[in-house]
Amino acid sequence: MARSKHVDLNVLSFSIYAIAIITSGAYLGNLINMGVVHAAFWLTLEPVAFMNDFAGKFDLLLMTLPLTFLPSLLAIIVAIWSTRKTILARNYWLCALVLSLIGLGLSAVYFIPMNNGFVAQSFTPEEARVNLEFWYNLHWVRVALSAVSCLFTLLAFKAAVNTHHQIIQS
Repeated sequence: MARSKHVDLNVLSFSIYAIAIITSGAYLGNLINMGVVHAAFWLTLEPVAFMNDFAGKFDLLLMTLPLTFLPSLLAIIVAIWSTRKTILARNYWLCALVLSLIGLGLSAVYFIPMNNGFVAQSFTPEEARVNLEFWYNLHWVRVALSAVSCLFTLLAFKAAVNTHHQIIQS
């Protein structure tokens, strides 16, 4: 009976791990789409046309990010708790969390204020061009953080599965 409860707990844990992996990947996909499709297009526009296009799309783009980031963040936190006695898996989940929080910090400190400036068209055309170019470059830093965070979710899952197999075999 105790073994059955242990297996049930692991099914629940592995479901949380899967949610963390899938939603982290979805968030990464959103960021890549934003950089490859939208930002690359914005760089081809004149600054005023860019700010107009950005303002028109901002609500749609903004809506997708929390829908993938928040479930990822919550699942990673639960996974950390779930693997608290499995040092390797827990440490991988912690790395994924730290990278996600750094990305969130970039969003809060830089991207949200800058995006609001683009929407409000509070920049001269010259400022808008310079700001967009910096935004674009920093966006790829955020993408890299997200990609490495995703990698850590996969490593954490593998470590948790290996630990699970060792427990069952013993």
